This record gives sequence, structure tokens and C-alpha cells, in this order.
Amino acid sequence: MQRKIEEESIMSMIYTLEALSCRGLTVRGTVRKNLNWLKKWYSQEEDREFLELAILQICAVFRMGLVKEADIALYDEICALADTSMEELLENYADRTKTIKVSWQGIYSLIGKWMPSRKNQMKKSDVVDDIMDKLINHREGQYYYCYERGQSGNSYPEMIKKDLYKLVINSEESFFLDLKQFRIYTLEL
Repeated sequence: MQRKIEEESIMSMIYTLEALSCRGLTVRGTVRKNLNWLKKWYSQEEDREFLELAILQICAVFRMGLVKEADIALYDEICALADTSMEELLENYADRTKTIKVSWQGIYSLIGKWMPSRKNQMKKSDVVDDIMDKLINHREGQYYYCYERGQSGNSYPEMIKKDLYKLVINSEESFFLDLKQFRIYTLEL
């Protein structure tokens, strides 16, 4: 790989893949299909941009903690075409997303300070109970949890006062996103 992949590009790809998962598409399945198409287009046009986009998607999957043994051969093939290796990608791009075993205490630790208010009367323990219920009963969908400190409005300076979390559950994978801190956690039952 001749160019260093920018952190912002990886995060953008993660959020793009996460948005697709909200439409019912699994991240691994989507990336697998994309990589096969990008590899085919590269072989037809010999445009390295296709490989760079493929590597970016592989890095996003690393960050999300979704690398599975069944996909390694395809990743190795893309890496070889791009003059890099899986080891190099893992060393440089795979260390920032955490995989969390689903437990009440684990979910509780992902959520920052939380106080009930008139707008949102749930206590932090109620939020954790709700998340655990959705995960254990595999209720597919996307769910938002918001805590507003003080008087928060809709302008940007006021919005950054909000702690916003998103839970995504689909057929193959589950994620918890801290949208204020830009952290993504892959959840395993």
C-alpha cells in the first residue's frame, strides 16, 4: 500500500457501513460483496483506486471487530493485489474498536453520566436494562439513547452537550456506538 490510510477515512467508512446495517444489510456480507466487485473492477480496469477502496473497507471491518476466519482468504487476496499484507493492516489499523461481551456491568460502563430529567425519565439502570433486553431477545433494529446535560437545543454548540448512543442489532451482528465520543463497540452474546 503506497499511501497511508487516513483515520478520518476509516471512521467515515465505519459509519457508512453502520448506516447500511441499519437498512438490514450485514456489515460482513456487504463488505464481502463489495470486495468481490472491487476486485473484479480492478482486474478489468487496473485502477488502483478500486484496491484502495477495498483496503479501506477491510480496515473498517478490522476496527469494528468483525474479522472472521471465513473472510481471511478474500482479504489476503485483496492485500496481495495492493502490495500489502494482513499483518501490516492489523498492526496499523485494527486496534481501536473493542469487542465487548454482553453483560449488565459491561453495558453500564459504556454509558457516561446519566441523570433522569423531565425530557427523559429513564435512570441509567433502566437504560442498561432496556439495552440488555433488546440484545438478549435479539430485537433487530436501531435504537437511540440520549442524555441532555442542562438546557440543550438544536444548534451545534448546544448539541455537543448531548450524550447520544446508538444500539444496532441485525441478523449477524450487534454494535453500540457512542456518537459523541466516536467510539464503536462490537457486542458479543
